[in-house]
Amino acid sequence: MSEALVEQPNFSADTIKNARKSVSSMKFCNYIKWFADNYKAGHIRPVTFQKWGILSDNIRKIAPDLRLKDLENNRLALQWLIDQFGKTHRLETVRNFKTMIIHALRYAVDDEYIKGIKTTNLTVNSVEKTWEHDKVNKVVNQKKFLEMGEFNKLKSFVDFKLEEMLDQGPVISAGNYTHKKQITEQTYYMIMSVGIHTGMRYAEVIGLTRDDIAPNQIDVNKTWDYKYSTGFALTKNDSSIRKVDIDSTLYNLLIKYSKFCDENDLSRDGLPLMIDPDTRMYNATVNEKLYKILDKLNIPRVSYHKLRHTYVSVMLSNGIQMNYIAKQVGHNNTNMINKVYGHLQKEIEEREASRTNAIFG
Repeated sequence: MSEALVEQPNFSADTIKNARKSVSSMKFCNYIKWFADNYKAGHIRPVTFQKWGILSDNIRKIAPDLRLKDLENNRLALQWLIDQFGKTHRLETVRNFKTMIIHALRYAVDDEYIKGIKTTNLTVNSVEKTWEHDKVNKVVNQKKFLEMGEFNKLKSFVDFKLEEMLDQGPVISAGNYTHKKQITEQTYYMIMSVGIHTGMRYAEVIGLTRDDIAPNQIDVNKTWDYKYSTGFALTKNDSSIRKVDIDSTLYNLLIKYSKFCDENDLSRDGLPLMIDPDTRMYNATVNEKLYKILDKLNIPRVSYHKLRHTYVSVMLSNGIQMNYIAKQVGHNNTNMINKVYGHLQKEIEEREASRTNAIFG
């Protein structure tokens, strides 16, 4: 084909000007989705990409008619948008909201869809500012992880109860959330046991297959999309792909649970080990089960995710090196451990200082 017959893209000044005008006139909620589709799709993990869709939906609820060009060099409009979101959301969530919006707006400036943005003196106001003093104190002082004695008490109870139940038929408790079929108590306890022994993320735990389990290690190489029910999904990031060292107690429980599933027709090719066929697993239900156990043991409530914090704190308390802890929980360096769990280290040091004073004072 001759070069003259090849259709060339139209990069005329008028075409570019019209394209920029079209984008700048977009409703901001639509721009966020357009931005994600054009700049993020294929470059970030699906779970992160979904956050852009959620951001678009949140902006649509707050300001359905706000346009991209309305935020051009308009600090007041940007502050108003953040404040509106902050009325119903916690501080960390509002910070993420602000960060993602500014990130998308900076691309808009670079591509000349808008001339600039003003971010000086932007403040992050959140729903906590509307709380009474007592509620603020309650949240601030909320349990972040279990103490060593509490952890051992929980671990012993869950492991012993699971071992006992695996010698029985499927146990179904009233009130279990179901899809087509009820989920066994054995499955809930197995999920909790893995979290206690490894500090793995919930999606990582329920994404485990039999091939991922070895006598001394668990191979974390995928997750299970429990939020949108799309099946297997990528891990949170590359450093989350790892080999987690496990103890013999957990390994034996996993093997026994696997046999229990086979004997009771609770396994199916292509599904993770802890996903009962024809059921849907909810993180909230696992939390409810965990709360009931903690209440029974007179231990302050912590969520399933706080078992991950507890796992790190237990290792720190026992002098385990941070490099090893980072490897176990899927962080790429100790800086991330300090950033995410630094407050645990400080609280542990304060607790140990108090104990030292009690011994020698």
